[in-house]
Amino acid sequence: MCHRSQPSKPPQVGRALFVALALLVPLATACGDETPPEKPGSSETQADAGGPDASTWMPPDASCVGARCDAEPITESPDAGATDAGPADGGAPDAGPADGGPEIPPPLTVDLSAPSELLVRSDGSAALRVGVKRREGFTGPITLALRGLPPEVFVADRHVSQDTSAAALVVSVSERVGPGTRLDATLVATADGRSTSRPLRLLVSGPSFSLDPTFPVVPLGWTDTSRSFAVQPDGKLLTAYAISKDSWPGGAKGFVLERHHADGVPDLAFGMLGTVTHQRPAVLRLLALKPLPTGGLLVAGTAADCHDSNNEPPCTVLVSRHLSTGALDPSFGDAGVVSAQFTANPRAPVKLLADEAGRVSLAVSYYVRTQADSDVYAVQRWEADGRPVAGFGTEGKVTFPLPASEQRSDHLSEALQQKDGTIVIAVTLFDGSSSNFHALGFIRMDGATGTTSWGVDGSYSLHRTVVADGHGRFVSLLSTGAPTYDVIVQWYDQNGSRIYGAGSSTMPARLLAVGSANELFFDDVGTPYTVGRVEGGGGLAVVRFTRQGTVDPGFGTQGLVRLDNRLSSLSGFTREPNGCLLARTWPEPGLIRMWP
Repeated sequence: MCHRSQPSKPPQVGRALFVALALLVPLATACGDETPPEKPGSSETQADAGGPDASTWMPPDASCVGARCDAEPITESPDAGATDAGPADGGAPDAGPADGGPEIPPPLTVDLSAPSELLVRSDGSAALRVGVKRREGFTGPITLALRGLPPEVFVADRHVSQDTSAAALVVSVSERVGPGTRLDATLVATADGRSTSRPLRLLVSGPSFSLDPTFPVVPLGWTDTSRSFAVQPDGKLLTAYAISKDSWPGGAKGFVLERHHADGVPDLAFGMLGTVTHQRPAVLRLLALKPLPTGGLLVAGTAADCHDSNNEPPCTVLVSRHLSTGALDPSFGDAGVVSAQFTANPRAPVKLLADEAGRVSLAVSYYVRTQADSDVYAVQRWEADGRPVAGFGTEGKVTFPLPASEQRSDHLSEALQQKDGTIVIAVTLFDGSSSNFHALGFIRMDGATGTTSWGVDGSYSLHRTVVADGHGRFVSLLSTGAPTYDVIVQWYDQNGSRIYGAGSSTMPARLLAVGSANELFFDDVGTPYTVGRVEGGGGLAVVRFTRQGTVDPGFGTQGLVRLDNRLSSLSGFTREPNGCLLARTWPEPGLIRMWP
């Protein structure tokens, strides 16, 4: 129980009475006799848009680090910067706070474009490239900075003049920050006392082509080699697989889509806890999976009539377009699905293409058993709403039988679509009985009419694989003939014309065992790499190529970077937006991530 005595008024001046009354207020509150005085609301603090460099450390009680302050942080839009919330009573936004405090300035009318994640090597540096777009008449200079980083990360602020629309911030990370560390920061643009911002995550990497120890290999556990895999533009991981491995009509119909965040955690915003099951269309076998810039995806699969391995009956290929949630896109075809019928079962792989207008193209090859047996290449195109593209061949479909002179073993390797809609398909041609019968052919289909043309590169080398390098070019991995059997690369433009590469090798012959290198992958500037077994049983290693197409002698040790000795097989190389490399492993658990 609280006891409170009432002091008598002393004969001193009024100031002493005031002091005594002030002392009684806490006592009265503790006893519950009186209502405590209402505490004034705290005024919000703007995000730090200037001041010292992000690497400068200050005590927590003296400053804010990023958005973490003792006071409640301001919620900011990732793209438009701090939002002027206006006064608490809903008055005019420019009326200032209700308590008469300083007026909160509106956000800076500048749009910032930058990657959402930046990869920086431990004890190294990386450039964060930022685009600046001024709006609403603002034309002045700005200051760019990164806020919210620990002292082990140094970033100098960057002044951007009024006539400049892009800049780069150099981010340096101390060796004390270990590989796999993720750091959240804020990119801030400041001018005239106003600011705008967007979030940024730093991912600290280890040595080149070492394994990311934080990537959860086991939870993904992809030992099913029939599973299709792709990376979305935002870095999320997509997989698709048929409900049943039975490709006969009696098997279960449909397919399953799964999506994970870049760290391997299921994306709970996708379907039901990261998984979507589609029992329509009646897909028995998946052929292709393609992410779209919108966050959606395309899936191609064969229907129940594609069960004959001899390819005698007609075959229907179903293409479905999905929203970012994994649900079918009802604005495409029949409730999200379109179909194309071919005279035989398409051979894997097939290629899905999509242009900026939303048109979808499917490129396939199949074998027709007739009196004049032939291999046929075909493209079916649809408008963004699923209607066949008018004027392109017949009802949006163009077929091209290979010339009689090219009837040998062939393979659809890659397809590119140009801005005018023209589609070019790379076809590898090879014959096991004669090394002089190897070649690379290109089928060109006019984007408006589908008119076809055929050309062959007669280098007579064995083209092990042909892929697109992300810059509108084809790149081929070749094996030369005896006695060296070197592995080299050759570039072709978007029309299939050779542009450079395939020079004379200056490296010792047989760095990799013959036949062990079968795939190419690229860095962000288009430099090609391959992985294979080191000659003489030395395990797996990475090889980098020069612009001349030969092994780069300055890469690693004598042209090789050896990989973790626990890896026995790698395939399906895919680059993530931040530059990391994903690859399938066998018989190890499914999927790994390597630093670039």
